[in-house]
Amino acid sequence: MAERQLGPFLLGQKLGVGGMGVVYRATFTKTGQVVALKLLPAELAAKPKLVARFERELAIVKKLKHPNIVPCLWGGKLGEQQVMAMELIEGGSLASELKKRGKFPWEEVIRIGQQICSALEHAHEHGIIHRDLKPSNLLLTKDGKIKLADFGIARDSDATALTAAGKTVGTFAYMAPEQIRGAPPVSAKTDLYALGCVLFELLSGTPPFAGETAGELLFQHMEKKPPRVSAVALECPVWFDALLQQLLEKDPDKRPHDALAVSAALTEVEAKVAAQASVLTHAASGMPTGINVTTDGAEIRGLLKKKRKKKKGDSGPIYEQTWFLASLLAVVVGVVAWAVWPKSEDYLWEKARLLMDSSDPLDWNRANDDYLSKLQKRFPQGKSAAFVEESIDKIAMRRAEEQLKNKMRLGKDPTSEGERLYANARKYELFGDNVTALEMYNSMIQLLEGQPEHRPFANLARRQKAQIESSGPNMSDRLKIVTEALNKAKAQYKIGNVVEADKTLGSIVSLYETNQELRPLVKRAKAWLADKSALEAESEEP
Repeated sequence: MAERQLGPFLLGQKLGVGGMGVVYRATFTKTGQVVALKLLPAELAAKPKLVARFERELAIVKKLKHPNIVPCLWGGKLGEQQVMAMELIEGGSLASELKKRGKFPWEEVIRIGQQICSALEHAHEHGIIHRDLKPSNLLLTKDGKIKLADFGIARDSDATALTAAGKTVGTFAYMAPEQIRGAPPVSAKTDLYALGCVLFELLSGTPPFAGETAGELLFQHMEKKPPRVSAVALECPVWFDALLQQLLEKDPDKRPHDALAVSAALTEVEAKVAAQASVLTHAASGMPTGINVTTDGAEIRGLLKKKRKKKKGDSGPIYEQTWFLASLLAVVVGVVAWAVWPKSEDYLWEKARLLMDSSDPLDWNRANDDYLSKLQKRFPQGKSAAFVEESIDKIAMRRAEEQLKNKMRLGKDPTSEGERLYANARKYELFGDNVTALEMYNSMIQLLEGQPEHRPFANLARRQKAQIESSGPNMSDRLKIVTEALNKAKAQYKIGNVVEADKTLGSIVSLYETNQELRPLVKRAKAWLADKSALEAESEEP
């Protein structure tokens, strides 16, 4: 097929066709750069609603700039043709790779999942819900990096909805129950459900649900309990299995808080596997695997009735005697009754205490899900109430601190006032200025008091305050602290450690630039950063 020109683009091979356009391999003739050019065909361009969708997708991808999202290089109208030029990803998709390999090892799925989480977190922070997360929309670069693509049906919370209320959009094998029903409204947690489906498929080779018809498949998403991936991917760690079960919860409120929390959980799985614990090793050691195997009572009774016919007068083996079967059935019923009977407060309290005594965050999550929530609901004024409140606070503090660490690691700004205040106070504490840190923690505690959404950070401030006070802090004035830091930078430069010297000087400027009392020292730090000869001259002084 001969190449054709469209504005500055020379169109080549057709790469794919979707509901919202055709994608070509194209060359930007001004620079020679090869791109993926998405066009809205002429027959679709005559439909205003589809044009609006295309323009909305263009607006979305233009504002999403992230290493795990396919970037938009240019977009607009060429003549009567709506187009957008995207980076060309040469490594294919996860769908094509899955077709070749059958399934992926869990270690690789962890790394893939973390990259998807990073892309989703960025999109969600910009108010964008993808709504069509699936292997074919996850592209692979030649060096193995994941890139999220195709925001054709993405929802922008800042834009006018173009989908009729209650209408289903998406790909059936990865659709969350609320996406199918149209209620509650789709949210970031809708993408987390699809993420669970994708990770399940990567581990096992098939999505969690399958059906011969669309109706059957959608019904399973809404009503059927998801299978355990560990039943088919035996090497999958039990903690990864548990995370997938949480992602595939029917109720969005029971899914993880956000993509950042999922990323943190994936990191925790890797840490736990350092102990070589998986479904197989648990089973081999006789330890519980976390996988519940239950049998329906009617099924048990049916099995007990399956006796071979006996000749008259032949009593048969003892295991076929009526009295023995009745006794066995009574035992089974008793065990089932004991298993489902509501546990006492003391029982739940003891189980929760044992798990909270662990240093493993996953044990804390299990304590919260299996015991603390039940204690809080059934015994709100019970003798365990103080323990429950303290434990739930500890779990919330750990999660909040872990999420903040992940944001800092990814270079993201805090997204709440509690996060911002705590992050600022910690900077002073880590710098060595416990005076300012203590003042900021005290201010935080007063400012955030009585605000449930900021409670974890108020509690973190209380913890840090107690640690500073109990360690007998050096409460010398700030002038001395910053002077010592300047001397430290000078010593670092003198031994050739320029990077550390600049880091120390940069901290002084960022932390104390607005402090009038310390203005001369901050000015000195700025001068040293700007002109190393001044610092070199001072370093040569005896």
